[in-house]
Amino acid sequence: MKSNNDMKLMKRNLTINILAAFIFLLLGTSCSSDGGVDPTDDVTQTDDGPIDNPDDGSSDILDDSKNLGVNFNEQLNYIDNDRLLALETTWVRGFVDYFRYYEDPSLLNTDEKITKYLTLHTYGFKTVLNIKFLYRNKDYPDQNSAEMQDQMDFLEDLLDRVWDKTDIIVVGNEPIIETDPEDRNDSMFNYYVEASNTVKDYADEHGDKPIFFGAFDNMYQSNRQDLQVVNDLLTFSSTTPWIAGVDMHIHHSSTNQMEEALDYVSSRIRSDQKIMVTEFSLKKHFKNQLTGIIPESFAAEYGFSADLQNYQYIDYALKNQVEREQWVDFLSQSPWFENRKNYLSNSFYDVFSAYDKFFMAAYAFRQSYPFNADFTANTDPWILNGMYANRTVEPDPDTGQFQFNYAWPEDFISIQNNAN
Repeated sequence: MKSNNDMKLMKRNLTINILAAFIFLLLGTSCSSDGGVDPTDDVTQTDDGPIDNPDDGSSDILDDSKNLGVNFNEQLNYIDNDRLLALETTWVRGFVDYFRYYEDPSLLNTDEKITKYLTLHTYGFKTVLNIKFLYRNKDYPDQNSAEMQDQMDFLEDLLDRVWDKTDIIVVGNEPIIETDPEDRNDSMFNYYVEASNTVKDYADEHGDKPIFFGAFDNMYQSNRQDLQVVNDLLTFSSTTPWIAGVDMHIHHSSTNQMEEALDYVSSRIRSDQKIMVTEFSLKKHFKNQLTGIIPESFAAEYGFSADLQNYQYIDYALKNQVEREQWVDFLSQSPWFENRKNYLSNSFYDVFSAYDKFFMAAYAFRQSYPFNADFTANTDPWILNGMYANRTVEPDPDTGQFQFNYAWPEDFISIQNNAN
């Protein structure tokens, strides 16, 4: 017969063994090579990163702050975390083309547009992702059709891939532009409502996060304000309680146009909703300057013809990549650019921040233009917007890295240091 001391010892050993087993199970779950390690976290170390950004799916991310972030559009394959860190940004925005993946689902796991996007949280960036549904030259599926159901099922597959690495999801990119004029009707409206409801159902199952609708483009124009489907979609956005806000794209000439667009949309959404402007630029102002003559002093200094037009010099720079000093001289000596060089700070402080509903805007990260393609007087001059002059300016001769464009980066970084 065991003594009382023996019984106590047995009980103590049993307790220790149970605790040890419990701790082993905990460690095994978190450290085992069979555990759910996210392969997208295997990214190149930088001097300042990576930084953990918890994926808690919280909608608390929408506060009263005013933010300016970086926009990649569809060029998410050009994400460069070191170059983003140099801009001191917090927010990064891009879009994915739904039908790119619907037509080849294998790309969900292999496309750099996806895999590079998934690295952003690792470096501490917050993310906005628009889902683009390009319905040019194709008809929207009928409601309750097998085609509609198939597309919504695949939308869930796309969300499976990006959900945990996305802070704000936007249903749509530019619905009006991406729809044929004859289809801007109930079929378009019904499709975007169905897509929005699919995203909401997914969020209910996989973790809540802000859902926006948009983007509403060119809203200072009467041909947008008078379009029935635009107003129907604004009404849907404002009367649907789980839609956190709307996205806008404002490419314009004057400040008044920007304000007119914001006024129109702001007055049609709820007081508790937010506005994002995930694309904005002076593209239309710049286009009006393309046939002007390059500055006389610039032409003399660099040996260009005195009657060379602005678009011809831009074409030259795109095809030859000039020294940064030359590119800066061209822009700084051109009054149409120099007089607007503080466009980012003027837009952020004087326009966007004047609206209580404004939450975030995003500006272009880089220049995009095909190699060996002519830049003409009729070309949309998007390349003047990028914060990195990767197409018109040669890489830094010391580092081999793309160099800053003129004016925009300094303005952008100043806003990061002073905002909020």
